[in-house]
Amino acid sequence: MKVDLHVHTTASDGLLSPTDIIAKAKESGLNTIAIADHDTIDGIPEGMKAANEKGIRLIPALEISAKHEKQVHMLGYFVDYTDLKFQSFVNKLKNSREERNQKMLKKLGNLGFEITMEELKASADGNIGRPHIADLMVKKGYVSTFAEAFEKYIGNDKPCYVPKVRPDIRKAIELIKKYKGVPVLAHPKYTFLEDEDLENFIAYLSDIGLGGLEVYYSKHTKEEESKYLKLAEKYSLIPTAGSDYHREGDQFGMELKKEYLEKLLSLKDL
Repeated sequence: MKVDLHVHTTASDGLLSPTDIIAKAKESGLNTIAIADHDTIDGIPEGMKAANEKGIRLIPALEISAKHEKQVHMLGYFVDYTDLKFQSFVNKLKNSREERNQKMLKKLGNLGFEITMEELKASADGNIGRPHIADLMVKKGYVSTFAEAFEKYIGNDKPCYVPKVRPDIRKAIELIKKYKGVPVLAHPKYTFLEDEDLENFIAYLSDIGLGGLEVYYSKHTKEEESKYLKLAEKYSLIPTAGSDYHREGDQFGMELKKEYLEKLLSLKDL
């Protein structure tokens, strides 16, 4: 069956509003999706309203940027987005993003690329990040393409890059579970771990409460899917599927066995 358990909206760095994402899901024949914006749950209420109107099952989620030895993204499905304490935790993540943006704009300014926070906020809704900075750099003629902004200036380890302040991976998993969520490791490809190192990492995450693994991802090869599925089965993790949709041209919708979706849905409120 076709689902998408990893999509972004204007609440973070996606280009479609939560309402428009639900409409896209309806048009694409998907009956289950998850809005999983970066370090924010602001898009979920609007998404829920639209989903109810369209007859779409929307799983409330978010994608937390966490740290281990490297950056790791942790998806949290079914989080209680109405809980005030959880909202407070997420707001701290949002505030750290704004501080990071200010530092990156200062670095860009030192290179002669003048972009103000006011311009940045006016150009985007929701949780602002590097994609919004890249879009402004294109708009102002500082770079020719979105990709060039990352490749030359704001990509990881580039001159104007500033790392995020991230919670430890153990804390991220604990918080997701504390607020009724199911923690799932996003796009294992981007842990950049292989073979024994990858398995040791998955085993460690499983020991501290990981519930699933994003086996099916828009950038995974068939060989990678097979490898990740074997790890999911070995460590009793639920395989999930997500495209990581942000903008037009990105893949939207992924195939997932019905039994895997039902296993995930069965963990709601446990």
